[in-house]
Parts: sequence; structure tokens; C-alpha cells
Amino acid sequence: MVAEIALERELAIWADALAFDRENGEDGPEVIERRIAELRAKGAFEQAKWWNEVGQRLVRLYMIRAEPPQ
Repeated sequence: MVAEIALERELAIWADALAFDRENGEDGPEVIERRIAELRAKGAFEQAKWWNEVGQRLVRLYMIRAEPPQ
């Protein structure tokens, strides 16, 4: 049960990262940084934490894309 919840959470984070990439393209990291700063300023720390994790997955996505095929 715990593993299923963790997997669902990870999939949701990746889904947000992929959607964010489609919507914002190469501007994604800067847009996420601004969103996180705005959320923290409002005291929405849990939401800021979520978007921080989305940003981490977005960076991984860019790294995957940059790797040459083997």
C-alpha cells in the first residue's frame, strides 16, 4: 500500500513536469523558480515543496534529452 502511494505520487510529479515542459519549454526552470518564490511568499510551503520536486524532475528530463542515444 505504501509503495503504491509513493509510486502514484512520483507519477503525478512526473506528469506535472511533462505538462509544465509542454507549456513552458526552455523557460520552464525560470518559471518554476518564480512560482516557488511566489508560493513561499504566500506561506504555501507544501505547494512550494511540490513544485520544487516538479522542478527537479524537469531538470532530469532535460538531462535525459541531452544524453546521446546508445
